[in-house]
Amino acid sequence: MATEKVTIVGFGTLLLQESLGDTIGDKKKFRPIVVKGYQRLFNLLPDHYRDYHPDRRLRQDDSELGAANIRPAEGFQFNGLSFEADAANLAQLDARERYYERAVVPHYDFYTGEDLGPCHVYASPVEARWLRHSTDELLPLWRDIVYARVGAYRIGAAFGQAYDQTTYLADGKTLLVDYYKDHLVALEELDTVRALYQK
Repeated sequence: MATEKVTIVGFGTLLLQESLGDTIGDKKKFRPIVVKGYQRLFNLLPDHYRDYHPDRRLRQDDSELGAANIRPAEGFQFNGLSFEADAANLAQLDARERYYERAVVPHYDFYTGEDLGPCHVYASPVEARWLRHSTDELLPLWRDIVYARVGAYRIGAAFGQAYDQTTYLADGKTLLVDYYKDHLVALEELDTVRALYQK
C-alpha cells in the first residue's frame, strides 16, 4: 500500500534544513512558496522553552523565549519552504510542533505566483494560553531568529528579504528586522548557535 504524502510548509526554524533534519533525519526537496491571508509573528511561548537559558541579547529579563507562529490576517502573507512528508515524518513533525494545529491552506510559488494547491501549515489556536501579544512580555528566542533568517537567506536575497518584510514581533505591528537592526550581523552566527543548543 502506498504511503500517503502531504505537503508541509515550514516558515520558522523549519526554514533551516539542518533544523528540519534534526526532526525527520533526512534531506527533503523543498520549494520556495507564499501563503496568503496569514501573518507570521513571534507570539508563542512554548512551555519547554522555559527550560532554555534566555540569550539576553537585548534585555536582562527572561522575555527572549518566543517561537514563530502564524495567524489568519487579511492583507498579510508570508514566505516559506514546502516539502513532502509521509506518515512517519508527520508524526515526528506533529510532536515537534505540539503547540500548533495543522491547517490546510492554498499556497503559491514564490517566484512565479503559480497556484500550487493545498498545503499544511502549523498554526496555534488563536485563544491558546501560550500566546502573548506584547513585545514587553515576549521577544523571540535568539536561536529561532538565526535558524529562520539563515535558512531564508540561503535560498536567495529576494527570499530572505521577503522573510524580513513579513515577520513581526508579538504585537503584530513591529517588524523583527526593524527591532533587531543593530544585531543583523550577529544573527548570521549559525555555527555558534547550533553548538549551544545541541549540547
